[in-house]
Amino acid sequence: MTLFLGYDPGGKGKNGVAAIRLDSAVPTVVAKATVRDASEALTWLQAHAGNATALGIDTLLAWSPKGGRACDDALRSKYGGNSIVAQNSLYSSMTLNGAIVAKRLGLPVYESHPKLLLRVSGENEIRKIFQDAVGSDKTDHEGDAIVAAWCAAMGHNRIWTVDLFLDVKDEIELVVPGACYPWFEDL
Repeated sequence: MTLFLGYDPGGKGKNGVAAIRLDSAVPTVVAKATVRDASEALTWLQAHAGNATALGIDTLLAWSPKGGRACDDALRSKYGGNSIVAQNSLYSSMTLNGAIVAKRLGLPVYESHPKLLLRVSGENEIRKIFQDAVGSDKTDHEGDAIVAAWCAAMGHNRIWTVDLFLDVKDEIELVVPGACYPWFEDL
């Protein structure tokens, strides 16, 4: 029974956090919440960190000096759509809060892109869990945190062997040393 944490940084009152347990390949949601800010997210995650293996975050864990990241370009080229935003176009709540929490929590950390993953992958188990988490209120912060935790589990357990930070050549700077960006297929 392995615990993985997830964080979806957002604006005021829009920070999703989650803890999932992985029994075989099927995730079970242990806890989830939407909290006010990164400070509350960090407190919530720290309460679970002692039993956790890794953290998945829906944020940029590596930045490029070129203004755009090659891994984002590769995703955009393969899948299209407008959910892959250039690093210089993102707001601080996502980029800064995610990096702060990742550095302070001190767990192995994995970048994720929940919306894109749910759109392009055949991962039906996590899609159903996401939909259940979103429920009737239609806010997706907790659902994104659950998917981020699941992506961390897939990368940490080497079920997904592609690391977009390593497999797509770029001059990126890791925000958190050792951060990875697991993906389910080659680009």
